[in-house]
Amino acid sequence: MIVTVCNEKGGVGKSTIAENVAVRLAQTGKPTLLIDSDPQGTSHTWSMHRKKHRPNAPKIDCERITGNLIEAVHDRAKCYQHIVIDCGGSDSEALRSSLLVAHRALIPTEVKRRDLSVTAQTWSLVETANERRSKPLKARVVLNKCNPLPSSWSRIDEACEALRFKGVQIAQHRLVSRVAYDDLEYRGGSVLDDPLEPETKKEKESREKARDEMNALLMETLKKESE
Repeated sequence: MIVTVCNEKGGVGKSTIAENVAVRLAQTGKPTLLIDSDPQGTSHTWSMHRKKHRPNAPKIDCERITGNLIEAVHDRAKCYQHIVIDCGGSDSEALRSSLLVAHRALIPTEVKRRDLSVTAQTWSLVETANERRSKPLKARVVLNKCNPLPSSWSRIDEACEALRFKGVQIAQHRLVSRVAYDDLEYRGGSVLDDPLEPETKKEKESREKARDEMNALLMETLKKESE
């Protein structure tokens, strides 16, 4: 499976989600590659930390590749059964080409007016890619870093309504802002990994909630569909 995680908007959590997708796919035991096409190299740095601090974790290879990704992805697919592409926050050749070669696309966004506007623009790139594809790309916008407080629920509902009005398809499951992502990520971990050190009750609760939310999202968006 080839999965691209993209949005023209920066800072919406693309790298974190791409890393978690790569971990979930690597846990199947099949060769997994994470392609970092973002000039910031966040996922590549994460992968190096993972090799250093988690040598016994499911293996995830990582390469930094920019520009048109089609030829590179087709070449890597000869060796890897799963490829995850982390695109930078801009309308780039890498982003557009990833939409042509991927089987799935996850488009993270925060519930902010500016983010939602750019996300709708990114969705138009999915529609453009589908005009050139033989089979439509299964793409979903992922509401990320959501506030868990009930007072924010109406704002989230309004965001969903605004996106659907523009024809955007939204994942049913959303991700809540939790400290577990930052706590685990800095040493090459993900919320799908076990912690390296003892946790406090509060840290464990945050990780388990984040893990369950991530698992639900990936089960929804990555599941195989009948032809």
